[in-house]
This record gives sequence, structure tokens and C-alpha cells, in this order.
Amino acid sequence: MHTATNMDYGKQMWSNKMKKIKVLGIIILAIAVIILLFIGKNPLIKRLYDELKNFKSFMVVKTSGYYQNIDQNKKYYKDEKNIRIPILIYHEIPNKEPTRDQFYMQTTAKKFEKQLKGLLDEGYQFISYDNLVEYSKGKKAITEKTLLLGFDDGWIGNYTNAFPILKKYNIPAAIYVVDDQVGTENYFNWEQAKEMAGSGLISIYSHGRTHIYYNKETPETLINDVNVAYENIEKNIGKIKNKVFTYPFGAYTEEQIEKMKQAGFIQNLTDDLINYSNTLDLSRLHRYYVKQNESSYTIIKNVCEL
Repeated sequence: MHTATNMDYGKQMWSNKMKKIKVLGIIILAIAVIILLFIGKNPLIKRLYDELKNFKSFMVVKTSGYYQNIDQNKKYYKDEKNIRIPILIYHEIPNKEPTRDQFYMQTTAKKFEKQLKGLLDEGYQFISYDNLVEYSKGKKAITEKTLLLGFDDGWIGNYTNAFPILKKYNIPAAIYVVDDQVGTENYFNWEQAKEMAGSGLISIYSHGRTHIYYNKETPETLINDVNVAYENIEKNIGKIKNKVFTYPFGAYTEEQIEKMKQAGFIQNLTDDLINYSNTLDLSRLHRYYVKQNESSYTIIKNVCEL
């Protein structure tokens, strides 16, 4: 009887302990949910959370054996080494900080400059699409810290805010304009586009005749629209050496990619993936969205896949 009583007592104690653990777990979970809800609504907490993530990225980059062992001055031709070739993509560059749900569409001029300067300070070099074509043909060598930079849509902030920063640091970039948006409200006009192209730093390319889901159209309609768009680009700013097209909304069909390739167009996808030398395909170029809350180290960590 004494042994059974001890066993019953032990079971009861264990049961009570488990109940306490469950209650504690529920309390912790409730607190976590409250914190997450608080983070989701409080701008200050959101910013602190972003800064903690950025600091973590800084530590990862600075302690990475891969990253530290790169010779940022040594250049390689396409067949000499498999190099990551990220294409960074932005949209509007305003002065006012955007709401969080617009972080992928808007990056303030202040943050944009800070991101670019951080990348330059870490030895990254920016090349143009013309440079990329030369590299793909084995005519140009690049470093392991090579990036391309682009902007979608042709927002006015590309001219008023981004362009002066790009000139300040001598960084080449591409802007993919939507033909029927040029010169309308919130978008730069052809005179401004010509000024940027005349600097030798900015390449003006096509983002379509209009901003639609081209995957719902025939390849023939797409090719016709892009040809018309380029006729307008060349009429306003001059001859384009390499014609680059970016799919609006990142929407395309495999047939369209093949037909556009046959027509001689370089094509940008939008999938947050990275290009590699040994699989470089100018008809399927991957692009990485840069966001307002990212530091240069977060960008480096993401594009280097550390």
C-alpha cells in the first residue's frame, strides 16, 4: 500500500508539473503573439527589429570566410571562374519614408545613397548591361564583387533623387520605362530621360508599351509592343546598342521568352534569384528586389548566399 501510494503521489506530482508547463507555454505563446502584434503596429519597434536583422547581417558578412577571401581587384573572364552576378532593382526614390507595405516599391534617397555607398565601401563594382553582354561573349573580365543596378517604371524620383547620387559616385544604371507613362504624373519625361542617357551613366530600356500582364497576350503582341516602345525610345534619346526588356509584374510565358530571344532582346525576370557565370542566360536574367529597410550588409548577405 505504501509503495502504491508513493506511485500515485508521484503521478499526481508529474501531472501537476505538466499542467504548470502547459500553462506556462500558453502564457509564453500569448506574450509572443502580443509582442508580434505590437511589432506589427509600432513603427519604432519595427525599426528596432529591422536594425537587429541588419546587425545580424553585418556580423554574418564580416565573419564569413567566403566573403573575406575574395580578392576584390582580381578580374575573371566568363570561363575562368563561376561568379555571382546580382542585378539589384529599385522603383521610386522619394524623399519621404514610405509605409512599410511600400518598402519594396520605394526607397528614400537617403537610404538609397547609404546602401550604394556601403556596397562601394565593401569593394563592390557596378557594371552596365553593355558590359554584361561583353562579359557573356568573353570580351570583358569582371570581379567577384560585381553588381548591376536598375529601376522599373521610370518614376520621377529616378531623375530628381537617384540620378544625382549615381553621378556623385559614378555608378552606371538602367531604367526600364513604360512607354505610355513617360511624362505623365509621377514619371519623368523624355527630355529628362535624354539628359540622363547623355550622362553616359544611365541606359534607358523598355518595360513595355504599357504596364500590363503580357503573359495574357500573344508573343506577337508582346514583340510588336516592345518594338514600338523602342522606336519611341530611340526617337527621343538616340540609338540603343543592346535592347533590354523587363516584363511588367514579372509575368511571361516560355513561348514569349523564346520568341523575344529570337528577336534579339535581352530579357529581365523578377524573381529575387542571382545570376551565375556558368549558367548566364541573357534571355532569363534574374533580379533581386532591394527594400527600404535593408542595409548594405543585408544586401550583401542575400546576394552572396552566405
